[in-house]
Amino acid sequence: MFWIESFATQRGLRYEPEADERWLRAWEPYTTLKTPIRYEHALHATGGAGSLSLARAVVEVPLPSTPPSDRPGAVARQVATWIAIVQDVRVAVKCAVTNDFSGIFSEQLDLVPLARRATRDATFDHSFATYAGSDEDVAKGVTPSLRRLLLSWRTPVHAELRPGGFVLAPIAVPADQQGLAWLLSAITLFGEKATKLTT
Repeated sequence: MFWIESFATQRGLRYEPEADERWLRAWEPYTTLKTPIRYEHALHATGGAGSLSLARAVVEVPLPSTPPSDRPGAVARQVATWIAIVQDVRVAVKCAVTNDFSGIFSEQLDLVPLARRATRDATFDHSFATYAGSDEDVAKGVTPSLRRLLLSWRTPVHAELRPGGFVLAPIAVPADQQGLAWLLSAITLFGEKATKLTT
């Protein structure tokens, strides 16, 4: 898409219409997010603390068996969302949160490899599912400031911290310039909160 290439040029990002998936695939599997069938329209940047990759993550959604599809022979449709993969050496814990239970981009809860845990923030726990290996990882990773940020977005999101970086997929962000600009800002804010030391 021309507008993505133009956006990338304006922001100093490198654009790949057909993404070289090797770096993106190295982060799979995700904790709460389905593994995409492909990535496309990737944007990349390198900074002082690590690197940033944005891409459209494409997944397949089964079509309902009835009524008949308008595409004879089709058994699935493809949908895409933005995903951000950020390498950041300051992140040291593994945990994930999501408030997306739609089933389109979210993994089945019983397939999530980490235990579901409470943050002891009733407002956050009412809206988000948190997964981590220990309560200590939750306390270190899903900090009060990070919880406030995620709640303030009021949008379905998958966020995952892991040693060396984080993954962010706000699935309702539109594929347009305003959506991509919002995502870049969100990545910066999320990174600041995710690497903020707790006392």
